Amino acid sequence: MIHLHTKKIIITTDFSETASLAIKHGAFLAQYTKGEIYLVHIITKHWEKFNVFTPSITLENIEKASDAVQLKLDELANDIKKEYGVAVTTVVNSGNPTSEIVKFAKEINADLIVMGTHGYSAWEDLTIGSNTLKVITKSPCPVLTMSERAEKLGYHKIILPIDTSEHTRHKVIATLELAKQFVAHVYVVGLLAADESNKKHAMETILSQITKAAADRNVACSTELIENVKNRAVTTVSYSEKIGGDLISIMTDQDAELSGFFLGPYSLQVIHHSKVPVLSFKPEGQGDNFNLQMLAGT
Repeated sequence: MIHLHTKKIIITTDFSETASLAIKHGAFLAQYTKGEIYLVHIITKHWEKFNVFTPSITLENIEKASDAVQLKLDELANDIKKEYGVAVTTVVNSGNPTSEIVKFAKEINADLIVMGTHGYSAWEDLTIGSNTLKVITKSPCPVLTMSERAEKLGYHKIILPIDTSEHTRHKVIATLELAKQFVAHVYVVGLLAADESNKKHAMETILSQITKAAADRNVACSTELIENVKNRAVTTVSYSEKIGGDLISIMTDQDAELSGFFLGPYSLQVIHHSKVPVLSFKPEGQGDNFNLQMLAGT
């Protein structure tokens, strides 16, 4: 059973506007749930790709860059401490952003990673940012992402999309736990494609079970079943906008990094289109290399 804890929250930053918004969301969450923050910046080694055309990067250059980043992170950390009253640890490393972030998350047994949806590299940034996308698929803990449009803080209307696959329910308990912390209303939306009419009864049963689980935890919950769905991602985002949702809870698609946006999987499209933060969970009991066929749904 997946649970959501927020005692150790990693917030990654590349000092962009989107990263600044991620800091606000992560700091607010830490303040609200009494967690601590690890503010992380990874110095990327782009010169390894382009050193044929540029002078070699020396150890002195790297140390100067690291000192400059550390100074900037310390300033951000002080601002966060003053505004939110939470503990902040700054971390500067160099290397591949995905590998370093995931490695650090494992080292400290992080509960959550918070990051913007634009990556560190303008060369690779196509839709939601390659580094963000890879962290989502490889992270040992849930990942909260947001675009520059997600300015509202706090989660009072949480959207919980459900399909007929088994793994779609792995996120239910963790989502209800978060809802309880924020005294939020959970809006469960069942999604059935045109060829899944024979699964309507099973979906209704699942929605009923979630309603009971919410009631057991004193969490406000309502359900809606949408049939003949052509694109689950578009339907999810549209439903969130209709309800006025301020957070969407989904499962990850492990093959996302192999796909482009327009042909990409459900999670990639939801994260790209959503105007509110998206909380992504990896299916329970699965490591970095698990059966991709399990990840057909939400």
